[in-house]
Amino acid sequence: MKKTQIKHWKLSLIMGLIILGGILFSVAGAPFLSNYSPAEQNAAVRLQSPSREHPFGTDAFGRDILSRTLHGGKTTLLSTVSALTAALLIGIFIGLAAGMYHGTIVDTVFMRLIDVLMSFPFIVLAMVVTALFGVSLLNLLFVVAAVWWVPFARLTRSIVLQGKSETAVEAARVLGAKTSIIAIRELLPKAIAPVLIQATFELGNLVLSISALSFLGLGAQPPTPEWGSMLADGRSYFFEAPHILFGPAAFIILTVLALNLIGEGLRDWLDPYEILRI
Repeated sequence: MKKTQIKHWKLSLIMGLIILGGILFSVAGAPFLSNYSPAEQNAAVRLQSPSREHPFGTDAFGRDILSRTLHGGKTTLLSTVSALTAALLIGIFIGLAAGMYHGTIVDTVFMRLIDVLMSFPFIVLAMVVTALFGVSLLNLLFVVAAVWWVPFARLTRSIVLQGKSETAVEAARVLGAKTSIIAIRELLPKAIAPVLIQATFELGNLVLSISALSFLGLGAQPPTPEWGSMLADGRSYFFEAPHILFGPAAFIILTVLALNLIGEGLRDWLDPYEILRI
């Protein structure tokens, strides 16, 4: 059974990396894979079906959908990774602080803040921020970073609470090591693998969330190509030219699928207890 499990995580990880690698290669090679600028308009070929000249067809402005999909991937993926990185750093810091000072006012304040953020709908918060500060991708990323740190903080805190009772941590405390040194040297390494696995799954959720908010008009603004906003632009022509939706929808689905496969593979590979339970 153990060999079967190892084959499973290898297959999941390899498939996810292949799919994600293909997407990243396509997005990075956008200028070479398409002969058209993502903003180039040509009314003579508007709403054209997929052809040799335009493999994904054209939209209502005669823009090449393949070019816009590939260039839009840069916007979606870079913004997602940037927001996740900020949320990851915030979450790890707060989780370490809450775990190391468990039972104190520091832990209480952070836990109550987490309760508030978990009970507040993310989309509503995004709408409030954009209403106050304007609609832009930067404001959207600020909202994501300000909210998405919660799962990382909770996971880090639980790992720190478990690790504080270990012999190495107790020995460091007896020898007079500072709390910050114990947290960084002894407890942070224990949290890295689980947090990275969690981050892989959250990255897929973020791609969906940022695309959904851009679809609602709260993210990237025209003429900047972005997968969610491209879906919003094409929904009015769904029955007339459904091919407009194919490119961005396919890339969103494949990206989320790849990240979930990678997350499952990493989870089974880095968690020995997962293998023992099979």
